[in-house]
Amino acid sequence: MDGFSTKDGSGAGLIIETPLGKRREYGLKFMFKASNNKAKYEALIAGIELCCTTGADSVKACSDSQLVVSQLNGEYELKDSTMVAYVC
Repeated sequence: MDGFSTKDGSGAGLIIETPLGKRREYGLKFMFKASNNKAKYEALIAGIELCCTTGADSVKACSDSQLVVSQLNGEYELKDSTMVAYVC
């Protein structure tokens, strides 16, 4: 998953892969303004929700965002109070 934010809007890209290797790619356009970091968290949430609605028993999420991964693992402190809701 990855999220993005530009002057024209924000969104996310997701790749969902089943345990058998079947892959599906999704592009999402958010109907709200989001920073790059918020877009990455929204991408993660959207990917987990999509997996759950298709019957997944468990989900393994991968991201190239060291910040998001480290915040979720508790290695990095949250400095932006608006991001706390994503991690709690």
